[in-house]
Amino acid sequence: MKLRIIFLAAISAGILLTAFSTGEEVERPMPAYVGATKCKICHLEIFNSWADTPHRKALSSLQGEEAGDPRCLECHTTGFGTGGYAADAGIVDLAGVQCEACHGAGSLYSLSSIMIKPDLCNQAGLVAPDSLTCMRCHNARSPTFKGFAYKVGLLTGTHSRKCN
Repeated sequence: MKLRIIFLAAISAGILLTAFSTGEEVERPMPAYVGATKCKICHLEIFNSWADTPHRKALSSLQGEEAGDPRCLECHTTGFGTGGYAADAGIVDLAGVQCEACHGAGSLYSLSSIMIKPDLCNQAGLVAPDSLTCMRCHNARSPTFKGFAYKVGLLTGTHSRKCN
């Protein structure tokens, strides 16, 4: 019986190694945006902290023609131009700078069975934001740019209370 189990394990391992060592590119599905309300289910404290920040209200801060300007929408919404926010879509509310604007579209990593395993989250596309992530929007392209202090932003901008 023991030999049979060892034999089956060896055969299974060989099949798996052959399947993964072919060098062929495995096609991954494109992640979709799920919206901050999905993140809220497990991350209530962080969601509530974010809700008090200018990031949540970023879209409503745009005035007049700015509200339809793609150059403004890419930083004042989540996923504009990359399968996310579209003013006429209305499927998922992605107005403002939500979780996925910094952490990446979440459909592949937002399942609780994946979220509990950091390695799986990373493999499924969860982004660990850094200063470069923030500087995609907090830069001289913005007409209201007054400089950017990453460490201060972590404590006061992204989440109004330190939750990370």
